[in-house]
Amino acid sequence: MRRTITAAVLSILLVPQLSVADLQPGDRSLESERQYRLGVSLQREGRMDEAIAAFRASLRLDPTRARSYARLKEVYGKGRTTDQLIAELKARVEREDGDFVSWNLLGVLHARGARWSDAVAALERAVQVQPRDVDAWTSLGWLSSDLKRFERAKETFGKALALDPGYGRAHAGMAGLHVEEGGDYDAAIAALGRALSAEPDNAAYLYDLGWAYYRKGMTDRALEVLTRAAGLSPDDPSGRAKLGWVRLRRNEHQAAIEEFRSALRQERKYSFARFGLARALQAVGRSDAAISEYKQAWRESRNDLYLIYLAGLYLQRFLWIIPLGVGLGMIGTLVWLFRRRRSSDGTGAEPA
Repeated sequence: MRRTITAAVLSILLVPQLSVADLQPGDRSLESERQYRLGVSLQREGRMDEAIAAFRASLRLDPTRARSYARLKEVYGKGRTTDQLIAELKARVEREDGDFVSWNLLGVLHARGARWSDAVAALERAVQVQPRDVDAWTSLGWLSSDLKRFERAKETFGKALALDPGYGRAHAGMAGLHVEEGGDYDAAIAALGRALSAEPDNAAYLYDLGWAYYRKGMTDRALEVLTRAAGLSPDDPSGRAKLGWVRLRRNEHQAAIEEFRSALRQERKYSFARFGLARALQAVGRSDAAISEYKQAWRESRNDLYLIYLAGLYLQRFLWIIPLGVGLGMIGTLVWLFRRRRSSDGTGAEPA
């Protein structure tokens, strides 16, 4: 086994010397798959640097092999901080400007750090160097969608799907675009169905699908899908919050409270879940607790919508003051009218 891996590692070192243009497409695909499998074996053995070399070789041979990117991101994350990884990738592109793999990974890291212009520049460079990099096109699509550049997002997702019609992450990106651009939940559900055909156990896609059903008012179907997602990824705060909102709409208030609290245990400052918790607490009559959560949600997000709900709760809580005030006013008016009448007809005057 050790000899086999050693020989395979040596083959990695030879890959950059191969003329990829001289290989037939089928041969490139087979060799890319072999390098991918080798990388997986090396990763399992903890030989991360060699695994990185294998996955990079796989992508140089076939830039559409997005699985290699997924593994590469995992391996790079072992034992390196984000700053260290960015420095390493920058050094690589300084040595070799045509290293599309490093440009792609830099773009993803910059996006995670909200360095939007750097992220766009890196991903645009990746697809310029290698127009068949399906993962880079898809990442550029997600980034463009986040930045509300919907036409660019549509274009880049389209390029990714032209390269790989079954790429789940690109279909999921298109689903998000359908919702963001026009609130077309039917189109989003169809796109997520295609994404799940490629990756049936992807919890993120299932959570998004369940939320699309929720927004369409299909709460039974939403609950079914979100429950399946929660079984696959129980610690996803966004997913647990979505499940909480579905429970709340079904008037399953205690279950909703538990889901929102589960989300907040995973992510303490999460106003979407905290707002839902406030709504659920209000629904079961726990006004003091609900007021506290509304206030905290507003402090975390500065979303004035939460203040409107808070004011509504205060109004509801002290609504009894209004009829009491009206009643007291009516009684006072009647007493005043009665006394005035007695005074006008002389019945209240002193006898002569």
